[in-house]
Amino acid sequence: MLPTCHRQLILALFLFLAVPANLLSAEPGLILRTGDGTDARAVQQVALFVPPGEPASSYSTPGRVRATWEGDLNLDARSRLIFTLEGTGDAKLTVGDEVLCEKIGTASERKRLNSGKHPLKIEYMGPAEGHAQLRLFWEGRDFAKEPVPASAFTHDASDGELTQFSQWRLGHRLIEEHGCNHCHGDQPNTQLPTLAGIGSRLQAAWIAEWIRDPRSSRPSARMPVLFEGADAAQKAADIARFLSGSDPAPPAEALDPTPDQIKTGGHLFHEQGCIGCHTLDATGTAERIGLGEVAHKFRPRALAAFLREPAKHHAGTRMPDFGFDENETLALEAFLRSLAKTPAPELPAGDSARGEKLFKQSGCVNCHQSGDAISEFEKPAAASAASCSVAKFAFTEVEEQAIGAALASAKKPHPVPAEIAPHQFSSLRCAACHEQGGQLAFRDTFADEVAHLEPAKDEELHGAAAIPRLDQLGWKLNPEWRKRLLNGEIEPKTRPWLKARMPVFHGRAGLLSDGFSHAAGLPATSPELAKPDPEKIKIGAALTGQTGFVCGTCHGIGDKPAIAVFEGEGPNFRDAGPRLRPEYFHLWMSDPPRLWPGSIMPKYTSEGQSPLTQHYEGEAQKQFDA
Repeated sequence: MLPTCHRQLILALFLFLAVPANLLSAEPGLILRTGDGTDARAVQQVALFVPPGEPASSYSTPGRVRATWEGDLNLDARSRLIFTLEGTGDAKLTVGDEVLCEKIGTASERKRLNSGKHPLKIEYMGPAEGHAQLRLFWEGRDFAKEPVPASAFTHDASDGELTQFSQWRLGHRLIEEHGCNHCHGDQPNTQLPTLAGIGSRLQAAWIAEWIRDPRSSRPSARMPVLFEGADAAQKAADIARFLSGSDPAPPAEALDPTPDQIKTGGHLFHEQGCIGCHTLDATGTAERIGLGEVAHKFRPRALAAFLREPAKHHAGTRMPDFGFDENETLALEAFLRSLAKTPAPELPAGDSARGEKLFKQSGCVNCHQSGDAISEFEKPAAASAASCSVAKFAFTEVEEQAIGAALASAKKPHPVPAEIAPHQFSSLRCAACHEQGGQLAFRDTFADEVAHLEPAKDEELHGAAAIPRLDQLGWKLNPEWRKRLLNGEIEPKTRPWLKARMPVFHGRAGLLSDGFSHAAGLPATSPELAKPDPEKIKIGAALTGQTGFVCGTCHGIGDKPAIAVFEGEGPNFRDAGPRLRPEYFHLWMSDPPRLWPGSIMPKYTSEGQSPLTQHYEGEAQKQFDA
């Protein structure tokens, strides 16, 4: 007889082979198909908002919206659920082989569904005029009506149509991000770093090494290798000499940091979660940029200046603005310079005149603005393959295939905010500080790397230091307030006790906010609310007080501070009206732990009733509305 471990291995292999291929390739979300096969993409939820005259998806064309969502509804336990489709136009929901919703706005009967996977399909036709909008809600015996969360869906990632469109999307995105059209077309270079005055900011030796091989110091670098062969290092040194001497920098005031300044900088690095996007070693990883030898890159005080205004010389930088003051940036620079373990490299002898000629002839000006430099680069014909005859990019085989497929396709993408925003969410690494979809924030994933930098903990904070989750990103906040938040216009902070700062994304705030709303099936502007009933306001004020829910214990209310914070303080109520969408507010008040697992906010309701019967006979929704 076979040993037990061998029998278990054979059984596991048999079970693995018995699983259908589509289950092995299941990924979160659903497949959204728009038009008659004109596009297919993976989305998190059943949510769509398309303004009049706009396309529903990157490869669709403007016009009346036709869309289909397909995938599986996944239930952890047997449930009795009510489903509702809301929006404009016509729609039908099918779960398994049964139509549960035949039209928008009419709830289904309560349906008992067993645990496990249930094939789901939604067919939608937008209105002939006006905006197209659709959202899917559900309601259970133990939770109120809410948008069906992304965690409830999976789809077959191996779907042929989805695979083809995903490849085109990747290819077109890589072409855009790597600036291919700067040389092969007439696309302006406004999003790449300007090199005017670079000698006053960066060390010439670092510039030379970066030009020679960008990926030697940053594996994720998009900058291509322009020179190969025995004279590559010399050419890089010549260009570095030209760039450094084209705008001679005055001698910088030397840095003479104190141990306390270095320590303060380390604390700031820890508090702001910098480890989510950076490493403390020199090289970094494919996802995080190494800062171990950043001292070799920047001239004295130039790093501090960059941290104060990250986008000053690079409009498209992914580095956000944290609002650091001068002392903070000098402390951060002192700390980062203290990480260097090797001496600064020497700049090889170079010739500025040769460097200027190479700079103009090698296409550098096509991507980088540089004072009055005029390009002498002969632009090649339109790109037809991922393999570039001039610049050497570090594309993987999959990326090269995607670029080739995109170039060969007649499909040309339209900018659609609902698609751009989720990609920017990933590119800007919002998950560095925020949890989403049950995934730990990167700053927590890599916390051990900076544990030695953590300042003494403030025991009064208790549970209040948690950074908000982003699972309800598109439908939690009023879009006007969210746009102001992303643009750094919210003062004072919603959570003043939280040492981590919300960074500012100048130039991206509008597109991000609009895209987050559209991806959640909502317009980018809030509807005008009816003027509140004075009597409701009076009752609402009473409900927040000592004879009500005692909200003022943990929350400030206007100019009145919280009176007896237990475990953690909550946001001041002055922010709640402009900040939160009414839909989210009601769901939050009904069941805070459902929206934010681990929240210290108590649940005040049971089966729609609150214990305060003196108002509206305890009807919780009416009380929360007040």
